[in-house]
Amino acid sequence: MDKAPSLRLAAPGELRTDRSEALRYLGYGKSSPDMAVLALLESCEKELLSSCQGRACWARVPVSFPSEHSVDIGFGPVESVSLAKHLKGCHSALLFAATIGIGADRLVVRWSRLRPSRSAVLDALGSSAIECWCDDVERELTKDEEKHCDRFSPGYGDFPLHHQKDFMHCLDMGRLLGISLSDSLLMKPSKSVTAVIGLGASARTCGSKCMFCEKKNCIYREVMV
Repeated sequence: MDKAPSLRLAAPGELRTDRSEALRYLGYGKSSPDMAVLALLESCEKELLSSCQGRACWARVPVSFPSEHSVDIGFGPVESVSLAKHLKGCHSALLFAATIGIGADRLVVRWSRLRPSRSAVLDALGSSAIECWCDDVERELTKDEEKHCDRFSPGYGDFPLHHQKDFMHCLDMGRLLGISLSDSLLMKPSKSVTAVIGLGASARTCGSKCMFCEKKNCIYREVMV
């Protein structure tokens, strides 16, 4: 990459959650939560958002296709049929990473000992908060683009998870975002995301991240229409 990654920090009060998504993570399908659950959601949301700090970084890279089933997104060829298909028609992409910080993890661990139900709700709201933060930053970054793809992360389809190391290096995620990788390639803080966002007039979007996942019977799966 020619340029250093760009950095964006969330302004005070900018982070948000999507309670309907949090309820989906908690296993609520068509059933509605009772008043006690709604009150717990509200209480947990306040505690969570006061403990989190949103950060995001990104770099724009050219996209090329060395072969039918591989794609180069700035750090060498990636052998992935699903990623190559997803980025078909894209001339460039954003390598993107975001986090809401370690505060969410600390709350989840603390309450897991004191009140597991509250810990579960905080965990679900944290997952919602990082997705909302990614959505908001992505919308800002792509507002002047003719067209762009959905976020596509290592681990989706056959996009190998070991490419997390390439994101760490290219985006300087340790220094800019305070993110580290475990031996199993999981990110810490856990409420963190890496992704490729394809750009180009012919970029395609599917409208749902669950379209990338082969777990058709997952209870958290979004309803496809």
